[in-house]
Amino acid sequence: RRGYFARRDKQADAAPPHPHVLEGPCLTVHAPPEPCDDQGRRPPRQLLRYNPRYAGSVFALVQLRGTAFASWAVWLHVLGYAAVSAAVCAAVFFAYPQPELLHTERVNELASYAASLLSALLALHLAAAVQRWWALRTGTLGRLWSAVADISMVLAAHLPQPGSAALKSLILRYSLASFELTFMQAQGTDGVLGALVKQELLSDDEKRKLEELVSKPQAMWVWIAGILQRLAERGRLSSRMLVLFYGICARARSAVGRGQGVFAYLDTQWPFPYVHLLWVFVHLNSIALAVKRGMLSAVAIWNLRRAEREDKVSHADNLHVLLLQVFLVIWAQALLHATLEESSRLGEPFGDGLRDFPRRAYHEWMRSDCEALLAAGEALPAEVLQATEEFEVREGDLVHDCVAIVEAPHAFLD
Repeated sequence: RRGYFARRDKQADAAPPHPHVLEGPCLTVHAPPEPCDDQGRRPPRQLLRYNPRYAGSVFALVQLRGTAFASWAVWLHVLGYAAVSAAVCAAVFFAYPQPELLHTERVNELASYAASLLSALLALHLAAAVQRWWALRTGTLGRLWSAVADISMVLAAHLPQPGSAALKSLILRYSLASFELTFMQAQGTDGVLGALVKQELLSDDEKRKLEELVSKPQAMWVWIAGILQRLAERGRLSSRMLVLFYGICARARSAVGRGQGVFAYLDTQWPFPYVHLLWVFVHLNSIALAVKRGMLSAVAIWNLRRAEREDKVSHADNLHVLLLQVFLVIWAQALLHATLEESSRLGEPFGDGLRDFPRRAYHEWMRSDCEALLAAGEALPAEVLQATEEFEVREGDLVHDCVAIVEAPHAFLD
């Protein structure tokens, strides 16, 4: 089968292991030229890693791309609460004859109490969201990757003959199709599988049969297990090896299933009463902060209009207070809503956005890893062949499994 699984030439072997990688001062992204969509557009770029020194420097203050502050929803909330602060400021300034006599201690007390409690809740929520994200990467996607590598390794060691290359390529193709279908099902785009035919991961017949099924990532592992079972029926695979392969297939299937796999997380959101309570708390705290900033801004503007010498007020202090309120009404709200927005995004990293799992980079790495394992099995070093030829086994050195069939007592069966 040529195309997707065609042998690489010497020039391709000399290429770097991770092609299509663009390195910037802060972010390193994967920008594959294909597969293109129906409109001919290239796949979106996705983040691979970041430079911790750059991210931890003062340049982080001007970094917007790839951060939680790149969300338009965050700045929409900031704009809304800035409008609330401006409305409160105008109401206090024009409605009260002497705004400087207002006592803001009660509002300060309410805002401080809400902020202290909310900071603890958001810290716990963000920590749980990061833990959930890491579990998706290692416990589900990582388990699938590990199973694909394991089945490739066992096939490479058990079937090193060049005549078995077509069988091994078929199993690898189905494994990679399961990986792609996991992302497609998570995005709700697994109804049409034409893109996988273009990538040569599926044939037209396989596409038609698969489109009739649900849980398509799991179905691919049923096909793989069926291949191995047919080999065992024809005497090409021992029952012991079949059990081993079944265990690997079951591990991979569970990684993309709804019981304990990817969709156990994606189909089970945070409890709605908990999330609703957290969001209500955030908005109430934001309203309290906006009212407080508006009142303090009105007092500062009123004092700036008064004569500095006659009323014994400092224009410099009031200007400082006014600028501080403007700064806080923007960035305090931005930090608060960006934290909650990012906590929500971490729970669904199977999209095609910049901050989601780099799907196509993982695909390339998984394919390269497995092809390397299969190639290693077909070209064993001369030392390996010599060592196995010279190895001598005496009677009693190895222990073989023994199975004894005994009749169980009736009491035990009852």
